[in-house]
Amino acid sequence: MVKPQPVNAPNRFRSELNLQGKIVLLYSGNMGNKQGLEILPPLATALRNDPRVHFLFCGDGAFRPQLDTMAAGMENVTLLPLQPLNALNDLLNCADIHLLPQRADAADLVMPSKLTGMLSSGRPMIVTAAEDTQVAAVVKGIASGGRACGLVVPTENVAAFAHAVRTLADDAGLRAELGQAAREYAEGHIGTEKVMEQFERDLADAVREYRGGTPIRPLTPFRFAIVDRRRNRRARTVITNA
Repeated sequence: MVKPQPVNAPNRFRSELNLQGKIVLLYSGNMGNKQGLEILPPLATALRNDPRVHFLFCGDGAFRPQLDTMAAGMENVTLLPLQPLNALNDLLNCADIHLLPQRADAADLVMPSKLTGMLSSGRPMIVTAAEDTQVAAVVKGIASGGRACGLVVPTENVAAFAHAVRTLADDAGLRAELGQAAREYAEGHIGTEKVMEQFERDLADAVREYRGGTPIRPLTPFRFAIVDRRRNRRARTVITNA
């Protein structure tokens, strides 16, 4: 698990990239064609006149050449290649805010793997997702019955994304509060032992709910996926029989 560092702690990425004093907005991970990364350059453009913020995009993938082209010449954007595993902790801790864009057609039953590192770093995040998705439930605190650890905005909406960035950039206290909640979620739900314990509880609850019982715990990501899949299956059955 990524180990969080204090926000003002020395960080080699901030030092090497001359980002001291900046609010760093980080996207780090695979840069595929289906991940909604095309929203990031327009987002940076919308915030180009805000000297407080700087965007850091790190990774590789099929969309990387297009992202390079779209972000070319943007003074508030830095692009880095995929970093070695031993640099991951410093990389994720150089962020003040993590960015997780998704396309509207990426209704997820599986959590984005990069969310684990974001949560573990103890930094807030801004996620583009439909309200009824699993990732939105986690970020808003619904899945765990706990506190929100970031902001959720509509997919493919640059104005809403930019507003969320400004909201967090304006409020260091809110960033700290959401970041603390992110770390608490990671400590309580991430890791092999925690995952298996939660899986056993969720499986028992899912069976109980499937048989018509009353849920006894808040909706967790695993049960969310089962309930969502069952709801979709029933909806398709109704349409087919209509």
